[in-house]
Amino acid sequence: MSIQSAVGYSENIDESYEAGLEIGDMILEKIALQANSLGILFCHIEFDFAELLKGIREKLDIPIFGCTTAGEANSNGYFEESASLLVVTSDDLKIGMGVGENLSKDPEAAVLAAYTSARSMLGEDKPRLAVTLPDAGLTSSAEKVLNFLKAHLDQEVPLVGGLPADNFQFTRTYQFCKNGIYSDSIPLLLLAGNIEPLVITRSGWIPIGKKVTATKTAGNVLYEIDHQPAINYLKKYIHDIDDPNILASCPLVLLDETPGAETEKNFVIRTCFRYNQENGAVICNGDIPENAAVQLARGSRDDILAGVEDAITTLRQKAADKEIHALLCFSCVGRRLMLGLDTKKEMELVANKLPASCAVNGFYGTGEIGPIDSSLEHLKKNKFHNTTIVLCAF
Repeated sequence: MSIQSAVGYSENIDESYEAGLEIGDMILEKIALQANSLGILFCHIEFDFAELLKGIREKLDIPIFGCTTAGEANSNGYFEESASLLVVTSDDLKIGMGVGENLSKDPEAAVLAAYTSARSMLGEDKPRLAVTLPDAGLTSSAEKVLNFLKAHLDQEVPLVGGLPADNFQFTRTYQFCKNGIYSDSIPLLLLAGNIEPLVITRSGWIPIGKKVTATKTAGNVLYEIDHQPAINYLKKYIHDIDDPNILASCPLVLLDETPGAETEKNFVIRTCFRYNQENGAVICNGDIPENAAVQLARGSRDDILAGVEDAITTLRQKAADKEIHALLCFSCVGRRLMLGLDTKKEMELVANKLPASCAVNGFYGTGEIGPIDSSLEHLKKNKFHNTTIVLCAF
């Protein structure tokens, strides 16, 4: 049989075990489990994770993969204090899961452990989709972690995911893999078999500033733009430069200078969250390559939502007549803060363009992972994004 999917969720945050039972019952009311199944769980930081998983497992004997969030979104809408589980099941689906611990101490070893474990479960089947939720927002370099992981994956394999969150506490996040509860880890999910993933990434941000060159960088630190202190460029456009909220609301875009590229859509966002007053260096949430073409961007609520509309419309057009069985959505806490009460519209725009049989699950995190367009040769590289939405259909 083809892939079937269903979402179950609960807002019963004070009774985690009962919440797990509720979620399991919701799933079983919608689908019957086939030979191979998995659950993808996104939940609020204040659930009792052991009790939540115990309740789910009492109803569903399946491996669980997931993390804590700064907001959950599924087929039923947007939630701020929920546990949301997507179950995917198929006779033809191959599932590999692995986790690497102590990510902050030795990211290369943690990535290798996660990949080796997940890949071994697939046997001779080649991965068709990779999903990861690395705890790299607080203690590690997300860019470095992803580079280690990409070294193990075939370039044709889309890699999607997001950085876990703890609902703006910024202290500790948690990850779930199989029956375990982890922190400072990288869980990895590899899917093979009868699966055809399609990934579309959009932000809605609009480049407005002068196109310039990042002439001196080191990882996520942007020292100079056009051989001048980087902050000088931003000061031309941002008056309250010392307000971190205003600084973060005016990100930089890394432009794709490939001939023929649609630069107005196909770029990577880098949020600027502080600067060094002594040397004018700007610290970003993600690496900026030296000599990269960059440009200031702006975005209103309408712009951000237009990006969502473009993402789901493009995905449906490219999917054409292919059936979409399930969809994962990775959005950013920065988008949630910008959208405010309109945050719910992100999931409404996505769900309204999908068939009722397609279950959706997603979360708001501190960084997003995915190619800009997995169907196009020059846009299928797996990248790390800020304040962006990644849609992954399969």
